[in-house]
Amino acid sequence: MKNLTFRMLSAALAIMATFASARGQNELIVSQYIHNYFAVNPAFAGSRDALSLFGGVRRQWSAIDDTPASAILTANTPLRKEKLATGMSLYYQTLHQTTNAGLLATIGYRTKVTRNAWLGLALQPGVAFRSLNWGKIRTIDEQDEVFAENESGVAPLLGFGASFYGDNFFAGISTTSFIVTNDFERKDTKFAPGDATYVACGGYWFALGNDFAIQPSAMASLNKADKGEVTISASGIWRDMIWLTAAYRTTKEATAGLAYSLNRRFKVAYSYTMDLGPLKSYSGGSHELTLQYDFIYKVKAVGPRFY
Repeated sequence: MKNLTFRMLSAALAIMATFASARGQNELIVSQYIHNYFAVNPAFAGSRDALSLFGGVRRQWSAIDDTPASAILTANTPLRKEKLATGMSLYYQTLHQTTNAGLLATIGYRTKVTRNAWLGLALQPGVAFRSLNWGKIRTIDEQDEVFAENESGVAPLLGFGASFYGDNFFAGISTTSFIVTNDFERKDTKFAPGDATYVACGGYWFALGNDFAIQPSAMASLNKADKGEVTISASGIWRDMIWLTAAYRTTKEATAGLAYSLNRRFKVAYSYTMDLGPLKSYSGGSHELTLQYDFIYKVKAVGPRFY
């Protein structure tokens, strides 16, 4: 009975993986988004006025085998002409029998609309790689030919972002890709803005004296295929050095995070996410670790505390 239960769970995870793969090629869950908005919106490229590197790894539901694991690496920088910016993103994600990977480039333009506020726009073309290993599914009939084949494919991506930010605020909206590929239903790749996933974010920095500050922020994603989700967070910051963050996601998850920043150039952050739904008692929670490093600033950073 126990073996059958695990096979049923394995098959359920496989179906979840396939549906997840059909929604979008680079829709990664990133709990540490408050430390690098470029990871979710290409229009923040160049916002730190430095070459900024960011890398992170995440393991979801750590006590369950074959649950989502992902890694992301990004780099972005302003160019010699400060209104232009560029960047790149690499991501890799596994979920049971599904593997997603992608490479994206960013071409950004930003302009000052007031003395302390910037408007940014960006395109993010790229390519996604997908593979499905049906042999990993534990079936009652291990010789089932339906699950004997493996599948793989390559699909184009075209993301877009718009941002508005200043010394103490930020806001933005983006889409992971206007080009959508539905592998589960074996539909052709198509330019379909109506089927894309859209992400909106925003927040504000409130100074509480010289040493303390709080930053409430929110991020929401919407796709017509589901109800979407919203993440609300609040960070307490001491001297721009130590960050304590609490967040709630409407998918019934709560996150606690700790980050340490050295001279505004190097930041390490860890977060733990607890499932508040049916998996609460045996999921083991989700873990995420990120590192960020900024090379020498060419000018004083615009809102370095945000991005």
